[in-house]
Amino acid sequence: MLDFILHFKPDILSDSQFYFLILLSGMTSMLNTIIGVGGGATLIAFMITMIPAQAVIPVHAVVQLGSNAGRAFLMRKYIERKFLGWYFVGAVIGAIIGGQLALNLPTRYLELILAVFILISSWVPINLSLKGTKGLVGIGFLTTFLSMFVGATGPLLIATVKNLLPDRRQLGATMACFMSMQHTIKVVVFAFLGFAFKDWIGVIALMIACGFVGTYIGKRILYKVSNQHFHTILKVALTFIALRLIVGFFTGSH
Repeated sequence: MLDFILHFKPDILSDSQFYFLILLSGMTSMLNTIIGVGGGATLIAFMITMIPAQAVIPVHAVVQLGSNAGRAFLMRKYIERKFLGWYFVGAVIGAIIGGQLALNLPTRYLELILAVFILISSWVPINLSLKGTKGLVGIGFLTTFLSMFVGATGPLLIATVKNLLPDRRQLGATMACFMSMQHTIKVVVFAFLGFAFKDWIGVIALMIACGFVGTYIGKRILYKVSNQHFHTILKVALTFIALRLIVGFFTGSH
């Protein structure tokens, strides 16, 4: 069985890296489902140590699309659909502008932007005022534009919309839709710009499959957590992400 799975492994990955990424996808999908954020940032922090930097954002986008689409499907009855259209408009514009710049940045700048952005979004209090649902156009533009460079903008997005959606299930389901739209647009833009997704299709498919399993397990755990405990867990998780990245930033590790 393991020998068959290895047929899907890109040559650039070792066997241990290949299996680790697949299992990590499941774990981070479960994390995202339980607390709404953190999974994408954790996944990309490991991915950037294993695969070429120019491939990290496009591959991460497809994997996260699968993860978030699965979460949105499993929690579809809690989605606040009135917010989706406004976010989509801004996301399209942000992806088109950001995508033309992202693939041309040298590796060292992608790594630097990733580290700095997640540190800031984790530590700096973000209390943006949304003027009705139309404010989501700006949020869609900002988070998707930045996501073309750093991949994981979940901390910024959830910090912005959490007050609109106080119920943990509505927040998790609607966040999953926002991120699904964001990653779908990113995949289309990167494909249009010529990124060779076919070179990574095997590991992407396995990571998505394992991610769906993690999402299902996370959903069952989420329903047992109160809203008050959920927001406490969210705050602790963001702090943990920031602390881990601070250590990596100053030691030169990821």
